[in-house]
Amino acid sequence: MTKKNLLVVPECEQMLQHYREEIAMEFGIHRSVQEMDAVSRSMTRKIMDETNKNNNTEECE
Repeated sequence: MTKKNLLVVPECEQMLQHYREEIAMEFGIHRSVQEMDAVSRSMTRKIMDETNKNNNTEECE
């Protein structure tokens, strides 16, 4: 038989969710979807630029 961690007071769920979000924000983990998209686009662009630069350097040699 498995034991689940159940809340004794159901109203605590909203408070716990808020607490989790606060902690995540303090550690820089929690980000909005728009922020995550912008970060991933920036990382992809940087990788593509470096790859293109390396390819261009190899062609010149």
